[in-house]
Amino acid sequence: MNESEKIIAIKCKNCGFLQQEDHRRCLKCKNSTFDEVEAKGICTLLTYTILNAPPMEYMDKESLVLGVVEFENGIKVFGQIITKENLKIGMKLTPIYTKICNNLNGNEVYGFIFKPVK
Repeated sequence: MNESEKIIAIKCKNCGFLQQEDHRRCLKCKNSTFDEVEAKGICTLLTYTILNAPPMEYMDKESLVLGVVEFENGIKVFGQIITKENLKIGMKLTPIYTKICNNLNGNEVYGFIFKPVK
């Protein structure tokens, strides 16, 4: 697995708060030193929504399911969920790195989607 195929968050060295890596200061204590933390394993669905009018990039889909999941180590991620059937808050999901769509220029876009654990 290469670096683009990992979900990475940062953990504040001062207070332990987990956040997305694009922030340069801790959202909780304003500290600026962090450790990288990789999201691994199974995650739990916290909330979701179903878009019945998806963006142009997803016009081949009738609808698009987006949700927030939490990994076992506390990292929370927003992303696409493969199915809209039998969705339940608290269900277990697993991430898959794959092609998500083609952007408006026709280029393939890759990222993580989440599928139910069987």
